[in-house]
Amino acid sequence: MSSQSWQVRVLGSGVGSGFLVTERHVITCAHVVDGADRVEVVFAQYPDLGPLAATVIAAGEWCGTGEDRGDVAVLELERAVGVAPARFAAVHTPFVQQAVRLTAYGFPRGYDEGILGEFRSTSDQLIAGEWLQLEAWTGHGPPLEEGFSGAAVVREDTGEVVGMVTARYAAGGGGRMLPARALVRRWPGAAELVPVPGHSRESVSRLRDLVLGCGDHGAPEATYRSVMEPLAALPPLPPAGGFLSLWDVAWFLLTEVEPAPGTAPWADFAVHLAERTENHAVRQALHAWARDHRAGTVPQAPARERPTPGGSTTWSPILVEIEHSGADRDVYLVSVYAVLDGRAQLVASSTVARQNAQECVREHLDQAFGRIDPEGEELIAFALPGDWLGEPVDEWRTSADDAAPLGCFSPVVLMDLGRRRQSRLQFKLEKAWQTLDRRPGGAAWHRVECDSPSDPAKLTVRLQGLGTAVGYGAHPLTEQARDLLRAGLNAAAPVIVWSREGCSGPHDADAPAGHSCTGARFLDALETGLASVPLAELPRHVRDLRREAFLAEEPQPHWATGLVLVWEDPRWFPEANIYPRSPVR
Repeated sequence: MSSQSWQVRVLGSGVGSGFLVTERHVITCAHVVDGADRVEVVFAQYPDLGPLAATVIAAGEWCGTGEDRGDVAVLELERAVGVAPARFAAVHTPFVQQAVRLTAYGFPRGYDEGILGEFRSTSDQLIAGEWLQLEAWTGHGPPLEEGFSGAAVVREDTGEVVGMVTARYAAGGGGRMLPARALVRRWPGAAELVPVPGHSRESVSRLRDLVLGCGDHGAPEATYRSVMEPLAALPPLPPAGGFLSLWDVAWFLLTEVEPAPGTAPWADFAVHLAERTENHAVRQALHAWARDHRAGTVPQAPARERPTPGGSTTWSPILVEIEHSGADRDVYLVSVYAVLDGRAQLVASSTVARQNAQECVREHLDQAFGRIDPEGEELIAFALPGDWLGEPVDEWRTSADDAAPLGCFSPVVLMDLGRRRQSRLQFKLEKAWQTLDRRPGGAAWHRVECDSPSDPAKLTVRLQGLGTAVGYGAHPLTEQARDLLRAGLNAAAPVIVWSREGCSGPHDADAPAGHSCTGARFLDALETGLASVPLAELPRHVRDLRREAFLAEEPQPHWATGLVLVWEDPRWFPEANIYPRSPVR
């Protein structure tokens, strides 16, 4: 039997079996490991591998009796083995007929090398919504006994796994098996291992990743009713015992619900979830998944390839998004992404009070530095809501034990979160950067004086298409200049600079001739100090200026003290890949 290669003996609190499903992961019964954190696994057909240590990384809700549901455990081997894993049959593959022989490979006491049993399942009626019944194939073959628990149940004619042995009957030689579709309910990591007719493995695993990336957003039963009641007068009943999670709802819709013509309940589920998640990237991805999986639609063509960013510096970006949470007025969702090979990978996401945001970012940044390309230069971009643009994130501590400003340690730039969410402005920004790439040397600066009487709408129109940097003499979050900052953002200005030490009020009309306010002096120094710097390289030069300002010993503040840089090149910040780690973990 070829499947013997991936059958294993599990040495836990008792004796049991298991089967390899990935290069490092084994599925067995929870009662075989019986609460242990670590066990040993032996490949009976490969004694040279020796006992391998394995960590229990997932377990069902089994609590200690044969009647408990969720008798599933997942083991992670200490290292990958060169053994081909088991191959699952598709969901609902027919096998509950007398002509189909099922086999299981167990390890009863006294049979360390294993023993093969032959069985059949004569009904597809689930027992308590959980198990299928196994019966002995003949009256004289090996019965199910202690040591078969965790063994894969295999169609002998195809070699495909259809379930797992969980219990034996005291008489008759039979017992119970957990079908493969029930395994996926307990362990989402198997979602792409069990084929679902009508859905590719990639689409199922993508939905799994997105659902797990949402966290807990509502009761599963209520979500199911909200999706199905508009589609069917009598929707299918939930599984016995109720739904385990939102993922369980998704799996049920994909595998157990026969949709009416022209409907796609799994797509409606994705939209329902998207409207309730706080994470913008997850929300967008769920809507995209739903669009691609509507009944009668053709999957959308691959997204166009992003233009290659210009400039001599190759950035290794880290994106920090802070957005308002619906949980409370002063609660925010903090998400940190590492950008590698043109893809943004979610490192971590937390919901915190505003006063805890700095500590949260520090913790997640440390993880993000381990994910970016070490060949590039780090670039930390904060995408912030409008009322946060005055937050001195470049002055936050570099780490808990390093009080040096973050902006002196790494290039730090700001992006307006609202602008990042508008496709129209992102398109304009890409065009602006493509134009700048073709211009040699530095870019011209447009000055918005601190006493500028400009109408915001007229300033927006004036700045459109200039492809230039904009400097503000007044702190643009003052009442006087707030609308003028919004004008620069709406004009898709790729670079906007101001100083937190800049002018903050109207000028005195009686000021002596030649008087120069702090805002005007800042703009003069800005043009002089950065006139020859290409805008694509600006983050690195601003970091150097922040270092000079921090180390300056002069009695008067350095002109770059409090310098704020809004720098947004969308080509460096692609759409996010939501799930931070493989769900197998």
